[in-house]
Amino acid sequence: MARVLNIVRFGGFGLLLSPGTHDETLYRMNTWLRLLAYSVAATLLASRSVFASGYQDVAVVVNTNSQVSLAIGSYYQSAHGIPEINIIRVNTTTDETIDDAVFASLRSQIECHLRDNNLADSINYIVTTKGVPLRIDRGDVTGLGCTSASVESELMCVLGPYSGHIGQGGGVLSPYFGKTEHFSHMAFGIYLVTRLDGYSLRDVTQLIDKSGPGVHLGPASSFILDRDPLWGDPDDRLNSNLTKARDILVGSGARTILNTDTVFLTQEPDIAGYASWGSNDHHASRYSNNGSPHNTWAHGAIAETYVSTSARSFIVPVAPGQSLIADLIQEGASGAKGYVFEPYSSAMADVSILFGRYISGYNLAESYFSASQYLSWMDVVVGDPKTSIVFPDGPPLPVQLSSFEALSLGEGSVRVAWTTLSEINSYGFTVERHALAAGTFSTLPSSFTHGAGTSLSTHEYSWIDTGIPPGSYAYRLSQTDLDGTVHLSEARDVTLLQNQPERGEGSPVPGTFCLYQNYPNPFNPSTTIRYTLRAQAHVTLSVFNTLGQQVAVLQNSEQDAGYHEVKFGGSGLASGVYFYRIRAGDFIQTKRLSLLR
Repeated sequence: MARVLNIVRFGGFGLLLSPGTHDETLYRMNTWLRLLAYSVAATLLASRSVFASGYQDVAVVVNTNSQVSLAIGSYYQSAHGIPEINIIRVNTTTDETIDDAVFASLRSQIECHLRDNNLADSINYIVTTKGVPLRIDRGDVTGLGCTSASVESELMCVLGPYSGHIGQGGGVLSPYFGKTEHFSHMAFGIYLVTRLDGYSLRDVTQLIDKSGPGVHLGPASSFILDRDPLWGDPDDRLNSNLTKARDILVGSGARTILNTDTVFLTQEPDIAGYASWGSNDHHASRYSNNGSPHNTWAHGAIAETYVSTSARSFIVPVAPGQSLIADLIQEGASGAKGYVFEPYSSAMADVSILFGRYISGYNLAESYFSASQYLSWMDVVVGDPKTSIVFPDGPPLPVQLSSFEALSLGEGSVRVAWTTLSEINSYGFTVERHALAAGTFSTLPSSFTHGAGTSLSTHEYSWIDTGIPPGSYAYRLSQTDLDGTVHLSEARDVTLLQNQPERGEGSPVPGTFCLYQNYPNPFNPSTTIRYTLRAQAHVTLSVFNTLGQQVAVLQNSEQDAGYHEVKFGGSGLASGVYFYRIRAGDFIQTKRLSLLR
């Protein structure tokens, strides 16, 4: 009988295993052979001339009691030329679940290494490895106020202004949530912490091989967004975020599929980004085993699933339960976000931000954490934090439009407002309008607004159209590049009623819950915040500072369906960035405002 030789590849060289073995044989090899193999791998990788030079601000945590952790750390260090001083060797248990005392020791070792080596201010990213503990069980693992958390989310808070939140009940609002600046520890007072983990050592090394700065997507790479219509109505927040993500991706020229029926999509090819309800999709069991999509994945691909406990374990066999992000890593994803306990839906990444950032040149860690609200909670991001993608035909469209709305102000006026996530060679915008009853779009005089040129920061624009007769109208934007190329947005419809504004008492009931961008923004001395309620609800509208501390409550009462607004003057507050958040039943939405004194 012919003998079959299996070869497991590590960074460009083959490790010959005994006939008939499979990848997991590596785990059963003698310690000296494992270390020898990775020593050879490190030597060969070190000879490459394609090292990314940007890993001096990455610290890697390895557990000296885990050969798998040591091997991953060595492989990752060699792949990206990470300085030896940035390798944090800790002595701790290899158990995934630990108590607070074990975490306190782990935390102390990491903090001491950063302080003793003068790294606390120069490190931006911390990467943990398989074999380092995963989650902290402090005795209460359910409820918004529970104290249990992931190791990674707690480590985000060390050695900074958020360290006092470690071990406290519930998550704290992240200062990087919604931000468009590129991340630094000095600017935000936290670290971005990701994990290199999977079912096997091979899963992790393959992830490393498929990751890193400037990964090139293929021309057929696509983003898959799989809604489940049985989760609430079409205005469900998580489903709505999938639709918003589609608008941003399509608006940037990215190949995108938004599935809105009851089919759970599987076996999709060449995936660059993926978001679904996983095993929580009501029809997943018809198409998949425990919510695994069985996709093929492009290098640099990232994913989010609306599943609690999806990062509860990376060890085989896993206790039965909800779908796991380890399955996505095993399939070939380069990054995924999961949760070690029940985080509740507000902790899920806003996928419109996640994918919007990722296609705009932000790295994997920046994209996930700008899309995620909380620190000191249950989140785990798996992946190389420096991973970023490059489109085959160059960057996306010059202007990435994240929102565009036309809102009746009554008295013959309409406010047209739009927000861009990024702009490339953008000269400016003009507003076009036509009456729905007849006619074509025409440019509105004096509506031209200068663009931001080239910018990766968010920019908010608005213009007010006045003197409009009652009727139904469509508005769109005409955006012009510096070279004269013109791009048109999708249209937004609005109706002006005779002697009856579209908002306020007596208005028609809106079809959605929505929190609008405040206007003006930035503001001084006051700004108006508008929102719509599809149904009667108890409404809480609050303002928070960047530390997550509540500084004002603007509304806290039962309100009828309809259009509402509230004035905010920022009395007693200093200049700076703040967040305002609405909670109306299950609807939660947060936006940013800026106060100028």
